[in-house]
Amino acid sequence: MTAKEGTREAGNAFDALLEAAVDGIIIIDEVGTVLRFNQAAERIFGYTETEISGGNIKQLMPEPDRGNHDAYLSRYMRTGKRSIIGGGREVTGLKKNGDTFPMFLSVGETTRQKARRYVGIIRDLSDVQASREKVRELEEQLLHADRLVILGELTAGIAHEINQPLTAIAAYADAGKRMINRNPADATSEIDSICERIAEQSRRAAAVVQRLRKLVRSGTVSKGQHDINQIIKNTLLLFEYEVKKSNIELSFYPLETAGELYVDEIHIQQIIVNLIKNSIDAISEAGSPDGRIEIRVMKRPSDVTISVSDNGPGVREEFRKQLFESFFTTKPKGVGLGLSICKTIAGAHGGSLTFAESTQGGSTFTLSLPLELIG
Repeated sequence: MTAKEGTREAGNAFDALLEAAVDGIIIIDEVGTVLRFNQAAERIFGYTETEISGGNIKQLMPEPDRGNHDAYLSRYMRTGKRSIIGGGREVTGLKKNGDTFPMFLSVGETTRQKARRYVGIIRDLSDVQASREKVRELEEQLLHADRLVILGELTAGIAHEINQPLTAIAAYADAGKRMINRNPADATSEIDSICERIAEQSRRAAAVVQRLRKLVRSGTVSKGQHDINQIIKNTLLLFEYEVKKSNIELSFYPLETAGELYVDEIHIQQIIVNLIKNSIDAISEAGSPDGRIEIRVMKRPSDVTISVSDNGPGVREEFRKQLFESFFTTKPKGVGLGLSICKTIAGAHGGSLTFAESTQGGSTFTLSLPLELIG
């Protein structure tokens, strides 16, 4: 075989490889002109090789990548400083019909007869992104369902909390009516006081309803700056009745100063509610006469920790490795999703949720949340 024949055979093999590839393969020169465009690339972008050959690769990119691409190539030629060449990352592609789509692009470099060539390998991530979105939607539905389960378990306490201000409003109204009927002239100052008390109790009932509406709402994660002390205080209001009914001492040790964190308020509340409810259940099931729960918030150099400790029976050694696994539970009627969901929420915030034995003899669950903005 002559050298010329060998070169021709190698070229044919390369062409066959190019067309057999399931990923899009595009070859460009040092100024971005498209030299080769395989069949997979044709399927992905909607152009034929004839249409795209000789054109600039940037027509396959939306802004701002399109406007920056020439400058990037020029800078690389001048400095040799790489960005994506020699590696890969997720970027956005632009189809012939104007649609954009997610893709994974890896770029290699070769030199032929002193001329630089760049080979781009493209994998369409549209299906992957759709699957990710579906998983995210299912996770949100699961989070919402978990909140509803918890609220169902707290129904008695919530009903009691709402009933108290409503009962007070009715009592104040009856008292005011009696005063007016007895002696309207002397009732003016008393009526002012009664009206103020009615308004105060109305606001209290409205606040309860507002907290419940937030907790049961369904939707996407909505992060913002929130005071972690206030989040916990609002959460504890949901447990006033249950703590009293169970004769449990609940102590809260907040940060001395406001602790602003970039979090989803409702999701963090969901974690705190889960942990407190677990402690109450553990203490109640053990029949402890002097049940205690402590919630402490501490600030460290890079994060804030919220620990929920109790003096319940704790977690048996053989169960500890499974605590955060889905569908694992030690409760007779539990479904085993609470702690798994809580750990997922913590991870989505760039934090963590861990277990340790409590100094009180029970359990301590610690939620850590980063001080820096995540997500």
